Amino acid sequence: MANQLDLYQLRAFHALGTTGSFTRAAQRLHVTQSAISHAIAKLEATARVGLVERGGREVRLTEDGRRLFQACEQVFATLASATEDLGLAPAAGRLRLGATVEFGSSILMRHIRPFLAEHPAIEIDFTLAHDLLTPLLRDDLDVVIDCQEHLQPGLLRVPWFRETYVVAAAPSFLAAHPILRPRDLGACPILSLDKPGAWWHRFLLALPQEDPPELNRIIEVNHIRAMINAAVEGLGVLLAPTYSVLGELERGALEAVLPGTRPRSDRFYIYQKRHRAALRSHRLLTDYLQTIRPPEF
Repeated sequence: MANQLDLYQLRAFHALGTTGSFTRAAQRLHVTQSAISHAIAKLEATARVGLVERGGREVRLTEDGRRLFQACEQVFATLASATEDLGLAPAAGRLRLGATVEFGSSILMRHIRPFLAEHPAIEIDFTLAHDLLTPLLRDDLDVVIDCQEHLQPGLLRVPWFRETYVVAAAPSFLAAHPILRPRDLGACPILSLDKPGAWWHRFLLALPQEDPPELNRIIEVNHIRAMINAAVEGLGVLLAPTYSVLGELERGALEAVLPGTRPRSDRFYIYQKRHRAALRSHRLLTDYLQTIRPPEF
């Protein structure tokens, strides 16, 4: 058929739509940039419509291009799943797993080894970052573990566990700054991931509406582990995920403050693109993650 779409050209187009760049698409498919450009030109000639808007470093898809790209996503994921189900390919290959920084460092790295031992043909690369949605939508990550709620269409969201928080400070700090009630925080240096103190909304929302503390002396530390170390050194009071400070609490480097007040917890979710969720490697990883019930939780 003269107008039949070519599979290689469709794969080149899908790589281009995913990466937004001829250079990155070529790198993904291990071909030259000119090969990608030539394949796209041929595909547009066959389809008799423009599929990409050229100009600048980033490539944008036209309306026709977006429709074809969505079809490619479905088709290639279905073919990959069928290949696995037919036994033509094992659950193998590389999975790119993203997680929040402290969770990835404190929990994920401690508990992922049994999965890798059971499935030696599956290789996992890890990305720990604050922004996980952007690389997931861009296909730079396959599966992400995030405590933020994402409602984008096409994403499969699997609820996992609730992340609890604790307010804590070093014993030496508490000796100099007694904290007996929430209002006492107003006279203390407060460690926060952001200067306005929005990080502390989990704690503030758990207090009665009347007479909330004013956080007047906020020290910004933009990394949870650094914030924990700062608290151990007596720089201020912190609010942190409970699992991240269990060691410091157990050895007395930090003490829980205002234990009668329970900060709002966050729900952790496992996210992936819906059309890829049927892939066996994805299913195996998602199922394994849901079995993790570490004592840190």
